[in-house]
Amino acid sequence: MDRGQQRRLPIFEAAMAVFSEKGFEKATVDEIAERAGVAKGTIYYNYGSKRELFLSLVEEGIKRLENAVKKEIARRKSIPAKLESLITVQLRFFDDYKNYCKVLLSEVWGQETRWEETARRIRSGYLSIIRELIDDGRKEGVIKKELETATAASALFGMVGIAALDWFLFEKEYPYDDILNTLKTLFFTGANCVKT
Repeated sequence: MDRGQQRRLPIFEAAMAVFSEKGFEKATVDEIAERAGVAKGTIYYNYGSKRELFLSLVEEGIKRLENAVKKEIARRKSIPAKLESLITVQLRFFDDYKNYCKVLLSEVWGQETRWEETARRIRSGYLSIIRELIDDGRKEGVIKKELETATAASALFGMVGIAALDWFLFEKEYPYDDILNTLKTLFFTGANCVKT
């Protein structure tokens, strides 16, 4: 980690906490600076504005998630093993960065359109990793051909993200292993509901 990254890390962590607690609109640079233990001018010097700070944080988080997933799927040979590692890494990432998960899913994927470009970037980046795995799985015959790739990729991302968010927002305990096993079962074998 270079000196610039070391200097920005407390800002990153403080900003994520404040944005997660208050949302973008109610968060203030003053509060972020106070939590980070830096002068407000330091934030403006490094980021220019609250909006640029927010966008930088979202981008940095997605890069971290993409890198972690790419690293793990590169270690796997089969498509199912790659998808299983993707689910595991995404859930672990959201568990490790709860505030980031809250910001990403409530602010970026919320009703506001101001982050539309950021959501588009995530769709073309991280979701493209999932789409590629699903496409490869369809070609190899290990994933049902009737699944529409973009929908399946969005559903997988959303299933993991919303399950994580729901647990750490509304439950007292976060049974990581139970959640992970349930998500893998739902994705790989479905709920096995009987159609009536």
